[in-house]
Amino acid sequence: MKRFSVISASVAMLFLIWFTGCKSAVSDTNQGKERKPPLVKALSAREDTIAQLLETTGEVVATKAVTIRATVEGPIVFCPWREGDRVEKAGQKIIEINRPLYQEEVKVAAAALAVARTKLEDLKAGTRPEEIAQAKESVKRLEECAGFTKSDMERIAKLVESGGLAGEDVEKARVAYVKCRTDLASALQRLGMVEAGPTKTAVAIQDALVKEAAAKLSLAEAMLSECTINAPFAGIINRVYVRPGDLATAKAPFLEMFEASSLMIRFAVPESEATTVHKGMNAVVVLDAYPDRTFNATIRRVYPELDRVTRTRTVEATLRDDATLAPGMFARVSILMKTVENAVVLPDSAILTTPQGDKVVFVVTNNTALMKKVKIGIEQGHSVQLLEGVKPDEIVVVTGNENLKNGMKVRIPKAKEPGEVVKSEDKFQ
Repeated sequence: MKRFSVISASVAMLFLIWFTGCKSAVSDTNQGKERKPPLVKALSAREDTIAQLLETTGEVVATKAVTIRATVEGPIVFCPWREGDRVEKAGQKIIEINRPLYQEEVKVAAAALAVARTKLEDLKAGTRPEEIAQAKESVKRLEECAGFTKSDMERIAKLVESGGLAGEDVEKARVAYVKCRTDLASALQRLGMVEAGPTKTAVAIQDALVKEAAAKLSLAEAMLSECTINAPFAGIINRVYVRPGDLATAKAPFLEMFEASSLMIRFAVPESEATTVHKGMNAVVVLDAYPDRTFNATIRRVYPELDRVTRTRTVEATLRDDATLAPGMFARVSILMKTVENAVVLPDSAILTTPQGDKVVFVVTNNTALMKKVKIGIEQGHSVQLLEGVKPDEIVVVTGNENLKNGMKVRIPKAKEPGEVVKSEDKFQ
């Protein structure tokens, strides 16, 4: 029993010595193998020109466009248009409605005006010599009649006094004499009127009748003119709603057209930039219809108020480069808001945001990453302007900075060429 105890104790002692030696060997191995600093990519902050861009989307619209509508009813007898047809000039007939009633009303009104004008001209011309001569002849005849009836009346009166004739014969002679005298007075009055000519009142009345007839003709012509619709400007037909034979109804659309030269890019800018965008600014436009091209444009109009729903301001720009546009084309617009020269620029990957919301970068000095608080300015693509915190040519970590801590040692990959890591000439777009 004692012998077994001695053997067990010896075995335990040997195991303890072996375990201690293994642990010491492992510890020696770890101490000889130190942990390497993390590998990062760094670039030197550079001075460059950076631009602030406002990027938005819009579409091509025609600012001079119209929908032609009916104002009268009737069958359409002229409408040869199809989508894409061009109206060559303003005033060209594009739609005609057949209304025979309006045509006849114009004829009646024209005839009435002709009659009224003839009467007015006749009045203004005065009395004709033939009418004056006729009036004088009538006066002369009635003067002779009056003289004859007077002599006859006196002769009969003497016969009645001598008892040769009855008393009633004198009365008959007197009546004939009075009648001639009355007719003579009327003839003299008419002669005076004929010689004097028409009065100013008569001329004025007839002149008013002429104007009334002319107004009625203008009204009839206006109603007839509504049956023929002329183009308000030269342009392109982009939609047709009717064909010859269709019945036109009031306010119904016939067709739509626009002027090609009025096509421009319309887009909206947010309220935060509403006061900085103004007429005359330059813009760059990319159209989906021309994916491989960019177009220079100029802002031509800024609307005076903001949309109360979207809180945006509508802006219109025209292209300075030649392009075939069509209403509805989708456009991407970039506006150059501000340009800063000699700005300190880094890739946006170098900027980190702390839980407190601060913007920081890691500047490498003697293989040590030092955290610096920065203030950023313009952001263009993947490039960022640093207003404070970093000076030109300082080496800043741009990749592998997520797990760094202030004061941590870092390793920078060996440059393939001298200065590649420290001074990068790449554009961070």
